[in-house]
Amino acid sequence: MSEDKHTENDPERTLVTLEQLSQTIEVMTSVVNRLRQHLSEQLQAQMSNQESAALEQQAEQELASNQVTESEAKAPAHDDVVRAQKQEQQQQQRESFVVEIRQQDPEPVRKNNKTLH
Repeated sequence: MSEDKHTENDPERTLVTLEQLSQTIEVMTSVVNRLRQHLSEQLQAQMSNQESAALEQQAEQELASNQVTESEAKAPAHDDVVRAQKQEQQQQQRESFVVEIRQQDPEPVRKNNKTLH
């Protein structure tokens, strides 16, 4: 009798297991997509930081090449450098994070009560 019950439950258990695997795959796909998006945003931020640093360096070189009097050239250049340093510090202070997603175990599937006569 116990063997009969075990074989009757086997296809049902297999279906439940397959459904759980399907749900797990969906959750993992979602996690992978979020991680891709997060990495993409980080790469874009890094590229924009590099571009702004290159622009700042170019601006500093242009200021240095212009033969303006030292008193006029030093004040704005110093302010620009201080402002750029503050912006860079603010960007570095941003923290990354990892989100953990958990799926609750589904309630066990109940069998229909069958009455044999």
